[in-house]
Amino acid sequence: MTSKLMEIKGLTIKDQSGTVLVDNVSVGLNDKEFVGIVGESGSGKSLTTQALLNVLPKSLQAEYEQLTLMDRSVEGMDAAQIRALVGREIGFVPQNTVSFLHPLIKIKHQIGDAYMHHMKKSREAAYAKACRLLSKVGIKDPDRVMNSYPFQISGGMKQRVNIALALMTDPKVIIADEPTTALDTVIQRQVMDLFDTMNRQEGVPILFISHDLNIIRRYCSRVYVMYKGKLVESGSTELVFSRPEHPYTRQLLDSTMTIK
Repeated sequence: MTSKLMEIKGLTIKDQSGTVLVDNVSVGLNDKEFVGIVGESGSGKSLTTQALLNVLPKSLQAEYEQLTLMDRSVEGMDAAQIRALVGREIGFVPQNTVSFLHPLIKIKHQIGDAYMHHMKKSREAAYAKACRLLSKVGIKDPDRVMNSYPFQISGGMKQRVNIALALMTDPKVIIADEPTTALDTVIQRQVMDLFDTMNRQEGVPILFISHDLNIIRRYCSRVYVMYKGKLVESGSTELVFSRPEHPYTRQLLDSTMTIK
């Protein structure tokens, strides 16, 4: 059986009142895979991702049987060691990336900070790498973007900046949480094609979280379906889409249109 590059087993998350938000969920990602987690808002998919990265809000309590990051068990690691591992090796594109950047700080200062911190490089080296990555993700004038404030660039540009930010430390894995929400179809397709290129050409494994089954259908080889905090179905995307077993998955399929 193939070992998981990243995996959390038997995850349960509760709030301060003891309400169960995520109930006995297990998800994993193998090397070079493009895997999706799909479900409606409130299904627990983002909380599951946050638990996997050990960045849940302090108001929530997570319990799990096993947590593996980059083929390493986190058992015995302290919080600082886990943060360092995540910061160096896992590129995280958070939910609602359009508003993720600080509005009053220039892009060049924001995009270089993690690189300087984790890689112990100079600001000049960070700026040079950031410009290369901005070009790589399709920004034709990286110098202008680097010297801009977030409000001076478009939503699609912000998405690409955040993708470049996630790539700054040459991560071995990318985790993207609903990065295409509220984008128009053209920009959404551009962003997804960037992820697809990273996966296919660079071999970077991607865990992609979305409520949009069409995106999962088009780009992911394997899928987890979450509903009301539970994992209700999982398997190859082709199998889940052609022979869905759970009523919620069938409902999602009935209510969506295939991306052309």
